[in-house]
Amino acid sequence: MTEKPMMPERPCGACGEGTMRPADVSGFVMEHRDDPRVRVGEQLVLPVCDICGDMALNAADTDALEAALERSYRRKRLRQQRALINDLRRGGLTQVQIERFASLSPGYLSKLRNGKLASGATFRLLYLLHQLRGVAVRAVSRIDPRLRDVSAR
Repeated sequence: MTEKPMMPERPCGACGEGTMRPADVSGFVMEHRDDPRVRVGEQLVLPVCDICGDMALNAADTDALEAALERSYRRKRLRQQRALINDLRRGGLTQVQIERFASLSPGYLSKLRNGKLASGATFRLLYLLHQLRGVAVRAVSRIDPRLRDVSAR
């Protein structure tokens, strides 16, 4: 990591009481994309108020934080989607059933297991199927009889 030039301390514009000081934000939890709890997983020094925690970011700081959050988000989401898919498979659903339930093209589930990032909508469908397996399969099989046909085997 390249050392950043020293950040000047200045009063916080948000609370008016604290001082903006360089702080390592690794471990901070922030909202990113469709996930309200993404932890910054790498060392990143940004100006943070020592009282209220507000950040004063310039364009370079914003880009660096965005990139760090995106890397953390991808790691977390890939781990979660693999776990969901593996649990669904261990729970007795076939790859075809899962793909039909989520309206995924044949073979797409393998791509998700091997590192392709699912869209937010696909991830949420997999999560719902994981949490409400029996109810979800019965409900969707009413509108997609192919799912019922596969589950009857």
